[in-house]
Amino acid sequence: MGKIQNPKSKIQNRNDRGDRQVTRRKMLLVTGAAFSGLVLSGICAPQILARTSKRATTLSTTDILAIQDLSTHYFYAIDGLDNLIPGDPAANWANTFTRNGTFAIVDSNGQVLIKATGFDDLIRTYKTFPDVQTTRHWINDLVIEPDVGGAKSGCYIIAMNIKNNPATIIRTGIYQDRLVKVGKNWKFKSRTLILDPNSPAG
Repeated sequence: MGKIQNPKSKIQNRNDRGDRQVTRRKMLLVTGAAFSGLVLSGICAPQILARTSKRATTLSTTDILAIQDLSTHYFYAIDGLDNLIPGDPAANWANTFTRNGTFAIVDSNGQVLIKATGFDDLIRTYKTFPDVQTTRHWINDLVIEPDVGGAKSGCYIIAMNIKNNPATIIRTGIYQDRLVKVGKNWKFKSRTLILDPNSPAG
């Protein structure tokens, strides 16, 4: 005589199988979601990085060399070395700036001593510089970095009076610059000389 099975146990067995199927479906859904997240993150991450990198400004070696050359022309012009760079020194100096570029000298407290904006104003300001032919500017630690829309730079500066023997210091300070590329050439958008607290003269 066969064993009589309790009807309740059949129901329980069916419930247990149903629970196991639900659990397996949940595991598949969770695993699938996690896998999809990994795949999507792998796709999106490079795209996000690409979008971010487009916002970053970079400078090529050619750009850096061009900015260094611009700085050299600036100081040769401001020292009146027209025998080395042909042309009018005042125009050569003004041409290192953009057409609406600004040059300024400020003291260590931030007080503006000289400010000129635009080509004509720069020419007029150059002609007020005393003893252009007997002044030499020595710079050091020129730093050039990328900046939004162009570049920024800075350097130490010592201006020497070469009429004296030995030459004497006229002023010391640092330059802070903003530069932009105009066509193929770099120009100063702004160039500010910040005098040291104990600089001999303004």
